[in-house]
Amino acid sequence: MSSCSHCRTVAVPEDNGGVLRLTHPLPHTVGKLRKTLGEHYRLERSAHDGVAVVLPANSIADVTSLLEETLSASERQNCKVLLLAEGEPLTFDKMSLVQPLDTLIAKVHSRWLVEMLNADSFYVDFQPIVSAVLPTRVFAYECLLRSRDAKGETVAPGLIFEAARGAELLFQVDRAARLTAIRDASANGVTTPVFINFNPTSIYDPTFCLRTTIKAIKEAGIAPDRIVFEIVESDAVRDPDHLLSIVKFYRQQGFRIALDDLGAGYGSLNLLTSLKPDFVKFDRELICGVDLDPYKQKVFVKLVEMAHELGIHTLAEGVETEGEYRWLAAQGVEYLQGYFFARPASPPPSSTPVLSEQAVSPTSIPLMTESTTTRLSLESKLDSDALQGVLDSLHEQVAVIDASGKISVVNHAWQQAGLEAKVAIRIFSTANT
Repeated sequence: MSSCSHCRTVAVPEDNGGVLRLTHPLPHTVGKLRKTLGEHYRLERSAHDGVAVVLPANSIADVTSLLEETLSASERQNCKVLLLAEGEPLTFDKMSLVQPLDTLIAKVHSRWLVEMLNADSFYVDFQPIVSAVLPTRVFAYECLLRSRDAKGETVAPGLIFEAARGAELLFQVDRAARLTAIRDASANGVTTPVFINFNPTSIYDPTFCLRTTIKAIKEAGIAPDRIVFEIVESDAVRDPDHLLSIVKFYRQQGFRIALDDLGAGYGSLNLLTSLKPDFVKFDRELICGVDLDPYKQKVFVKLVEMAHELGIHTLAEGVETEGEYRWLAAQGVEYLQGYFFARPASPPPSSTPVLSEQAVSPTSIPLMTESTTTRLSLESKLDSDALQGVLDSLHEQVAVIDASGKISVVNHAWQQAGLEAKVAIRIFSTANT
């Protein structure tokens, strides 16, 4: 499969000198540009309503800093620029190189990012996602992009993506993140599902733009159902139909979909019914301190209830305290992620050693019956006959696992259900029984 060479390599803004052409819709701003730039550089006579400044070699950083100081944010946003070699004619085919001044400034400031892209110096840290009922076992990993600067210091993903947005390099960085996640998951022998973030605004045409991603997954020998593509920044989506086309393409390849930051705003809620994701991840702000905040609890319970009614798996991220964990597990959240269990790392953590089965098993587990929510208390005084009786009274299929991870008790509904019905059963730990 081929891919656009523009995706693989990114040009660093040339600093060999030339002519920087600038235009702005307001004559006042154009006059300001002429005055300021004319005090420091030679101006060319221009046939258009703008400014053409002759730049000596190694001056692009200085001139962009001067422009950043001279113009307001609004003026920079509406100022268009074109950098050509001195004597190079301004022809129609050069119009594709015109860019906002803010973008040029961001590219100059983000040379380090361009160098990272061209050198392919990214890697991922893996953060475990655990089952709420057996959190010492890793269910999946989220792949989090990282890189290192010239001094060997880790560059966080927030800084990478912030620079990418400003420099219009989001497409290239998002692609690099997907390919790096696939490469590192394969190199580390990861056999669990992996969650890979993608920003829908970075994909123009899924059939073309995702070719290299599909090829990399096939070459790595990763089963499609082990890949969960996680939609991030859904509130920034301006074209839901385009996002739906991307999701449709992913599903056609056999991949699963997660919707990130549910509860962060109307955007993710509006997308929930149209996208029909396999997983929803609840927003960190909603999770933080939820065990102590009655208002958050009311909102969260309704979101979980809605997701379960739609048949969507639930995942809470950003869990940092035992109180948050216990409260979330008691609400029936299926999967959890956060520093309380394990920090992102490479190689991927194979377990959550800071926890023990005894320490984290909830003492009270909610079970959904056909019409109501029943609370089953797993107390040490509950003998096996009493436990069996309580389980048999439930309509849904339930299995109980012991501390070694083996199924020790099943209820009558489990025994009567066919294999297909057992796919979505809930399993509860009996470490405290």
